Amino acid sequence: MPGLLQPHLRPPLYVLIFGVLFGTTISMAKVGADNGISPLSLVFWQMFAGGLLMALTAHLKGQPLKFDPQHLRYYFIAGILGNALPTTFAFLSSVNVGAAITGLVYPLSPIFTYAFSLIIRIDQPNSKKIMGMLLGLIGALFIVLPPLRTTYTSNFSDLSMMWLLLAFSIPIFLAFGNIYRSLGWPKGSASLPLAAGMLLATSILLLPALFITGAPIIPQLSSNIQIAILGGNIMMSYVGFIFYFELQRIADPVYFSQVSYFITITTLFFGYLVFGESFEWYILPSIILIFTGLYLVSRTKK
Repeated sequence: MPGLLQPHLRPPLYVLIFGVLFGTTISMAKVGADNGISPLSLVFWQMFAGGLLMALTAHLKGQPLKFDPQHLRYYFIAGILGNALPTTFAFLSSVNVGAAITGLVYPLSPIFTYAFSLIIRIDQPNSKKIMGMLLGLIGALFIVLPPLRTTYTSNFSDLSMMWLLLAFSIPIFLAFGNIYRSLGWPKGSASLPLAAGMLLATSILLLPALFITGAPIIPQLSSNIQIAILGGNIMMSYVGFIFYFELQRIADPVYFSQVSYFITITTLFFGYLVFGESFEWYILPSIILIFTGLYLVSRTKK
C-alpha cells in the first residue's frame, strides 16, 4: 500500500496514519484496564503478535528477517529506546495518572528530537522547522492543558511523583529512538523486516517487566470486549508499524517526530467519544495549528 502513493504525499499521510493508530492503542489501554486487561499484557501481545504478523508478511514479500549482529543490535536498541520503554510508560501512565497528562508529554517529543539532532549535528537550525514545531507544540498544548487544569487543579499534588516522572520521561526516550532508528539503520535493509524485528525484540524486552509486576503473560479473556481490545490493538500495531518504519526510512528524525502531535489529537477524540470528555471551542484552531506546523516542517524536509 505505501508504494501506491505519490512520493510527496507519503510522509504527511504516514504521520497521520501512525499517529491515529498508535493514539488509539493508548486509548484502548485505558478501556482494557477498566475491563480487566493488564496494560503490560496488552502491550506485550500487540508487539509480539504484531511482530509475528509483520515477519510473516516480510517473508512472503521475499524480505526475511536477518539475525546477524548488526541487525540484532538494531532490533533491540531501537526496541528498548523507541518502543518498549516509552510505550510501556505511556500505557501505565494512562492508567495511573490519566490520559490528560499522558497526552501532554507527547508534544514534547519533537522538541527533544530537534534539540538532540542539533547537539549531535545531524540537523541544522532552520527557521521554518522551528516555527513549524512551535506551532504544533502550541496547538497540542491548547488541547491538553485545559482538561489537565480542570482535572488536576485540586489533587495534582496527590499524584505519585514516580508516575509523573515516568510520564515525562516518555518524550526523551522517543527522541533517542527517533534519532537512533535513522542513524543505526542497517545499510540496504528494507523497512518491513526491521519493523518486525523491532516489535519482536520489544516483546522480549517486556518479559522481565511482566514477571516483576506479576502481570499475566496470557491474559484471561472472559468477555467480547476484552477479545476485541486485544485483537484490535494487535492489528493496529501490525498496520501502524508498517507505516512507522516506512516513514522512518524516507523522513528525517524531526519530521518523523511530528507523529506525537497526532497521537495527542487521537487521544483527545477518544476522550470525547469513549470517556465522555467535553469537546471545547479551542479544539479546531488547535488542530489547524498542528497541521500548519506539519506543513512548515515538511517544507524543510530534504
